[in-house]
Amino acid sequence: MITKIKEKYEIILGFVTLVVSLSAFKDELAKVNLNLGYAEISLATYFLYLVYGFCICLYFYIIERVAQDTKIGSWKIFDYIIQFAFFLFVLILLTPIIILLNLTIFKLYNWIVISPTMEGGLEPLFSLVISVVSSIISAFISRKLYKEQEKRKQEEIEIQEIKELDNANKLYADGYYSHSILESFRVLETHLYKLLTFKNVRVQRHRMSEIIDLALKHGIIGQEDLPAINDIRGMRNSAAHSDTAYNKEQADFALDYVKKLLKKNDK
Repeated sequence: MITKIKEKYEIILGFVTLVVSLSAFKDELAKVNLNLGYAEISLATYFLYLVYGFCICLYFYIIERVAQDTKIGSWKIFDYIIQFAFFLFVLILLTPIIILLNLTIFKLYNWIVISPTMEGGLEPLFSLVISVVSSIISAFISRKLYKEQEKRKQEEIEIQEIKELDNANKLYADGYYSHSILESFRVLETHLYKLLTFKNVRVQRHRMSEIIDLALKHGIIGQEDLPAINDIRGMRNSAAHSDTAYNKEQADFALDYVKKLLKKNDK
């Protein structure tokens, strides 16, 4: 997820840098006017709007990223902030196509419509309809892309869960019991995080206390699961921060519980 956000930062900053570099030709760009029918803007103004839009996107992405590390990071409003930023991001990327389409259809309209009365009365409205329809299409595309992005995120979490379980099994089979407990805990953490993500619950990836509380709240685990989860969590902390060595029975307990939990929730 951090990589995805980083990629957006790079794209946004790259576009802003490109647009700002064009400011050296602002006088020339100001002379190029785009007649959309219902409005007329210069290329200089268009590029300025691009900078404004990308700055808004970057601001919202940074706000959401910073909020993730705070108590308010689980607020649902940040989902809407990210969705809006993503929509604006896609819309801005599509504006050259939208404007080109608008200009092309507007020229065709002027060429086809000969009547002066029709030209004066319908041109602005016609162009405005084109832009509105284009914006609706952009919203549809951005929503679809956003859903695909969320789907890929969920698939990545599932793959990670499978890999971690496989590692826990291999470490257990090779007699590395403390390391197997560490991996079993990672499987537990990833599994609960995955199910919360599937339910569109906002939570930080490694805030285990918060993950457990939310998993209880949403019925993913019950009170009867807490003793086992706390035992595994305690063993994990000891194994990670000290030289504590665990035996086969303890590693078997952790691995067996995690497998049962996965099997129960996959039904």
